[in-house]
Amino acid sequence: MVVLSLFDGISCGRIALERVGVKVDKYYASEIEPNAIKVTQYNYPDTIQLGDVKNINVRDLPKIDLLIGGSPCQSFSNAIQGSGFDGKSGLFYEYLRILKEAKPKYFLLENVKMRKEWRDKITNHVGVNPVLINSNLVSAQDRERLYWTNIIGDGWFGEISQPENKKIYLYDVVEQVDREWLPILPWTQKYWGGKKKIDMLRTIDSDKSFTLTTNKSHSKNYYLSKDKTMLTKLTSKEAEILQTIPSGYTSRISEGAAFSALGNGWTVDVIAHIFKGLK
Repeated sequence: MVVLSLFDGISCGRIALERVGVKVDKYYASEIEPNAIKVTQYNYPDTIQLGDVKNINVRDLPKIDLLIGGSPCQSFSNAIQGSGFDGKSGLFYEYLRILKEAKPKYFLLENVKMRKEWRDKITNHVGVNPVLINSNLVSAQDRERLYWTNIIGDGWFGEISQPENKKIYLYDVVEQVDREWLPILPWTQKYWGGKKKIDMLRTIDSDKSFTLTTNKSHSKNYYLSKDKTMLTKLTSKEAEILQTIPSGYTSRISEGAAFSALGNGWTVDVIAHIFKGLK
């Protein structure tokens, strides 16, 4: 199978293909972030890097069997004041251009939950309805994402079904020893915006984690001790587990860079569930 992965990141799509036993003959990747490329080339040195998606000429490539990609989500995200297609998420149109030019047998597009008007616009362009899947079915991470694909699923009418709930919890994932802890002192509370905001954080023995972010120092990557007197951050090793990525996959880059790459990545077992239809 010849694969073209746009906005490839750390090649989570290739891990998923490998996980379900789909043979990859050639894997083309469009990515511009140096640390992400470094991770990919260490783990899959045969990856053919194409650079900026805007510079890809489909006529220079062989016939593409599978087109995948998660176009930038920042201006679609409900977590910020999104500007939709006018912001960075407008790079969706590059995915659409290549989809139309390459005419792959299969495609997969991923993005965040977004306003109905934006979701419907994407649906009209690609011609299939999205399925909403929360990574918490296969992982200890709450992470809702939309997936548009023409891969035939195992649902009644060929739709992609929900993955089986593996019932994995955050307390199964976190390393209990040698953690770095930050005492919650008066200045800590002030820095965090007061006790009320700290109390909104989950504890390290919660059922599920927050959605991983690209910034290790983001509040959603901090957790309270059981007695709620201390704070701790997740490690990149724990983030790999939450994204169902092989342990040590991002070890060639710094902790902060790994968190950024993992936060931008896919939950591999969700993608593998979708890719089962390729077999």
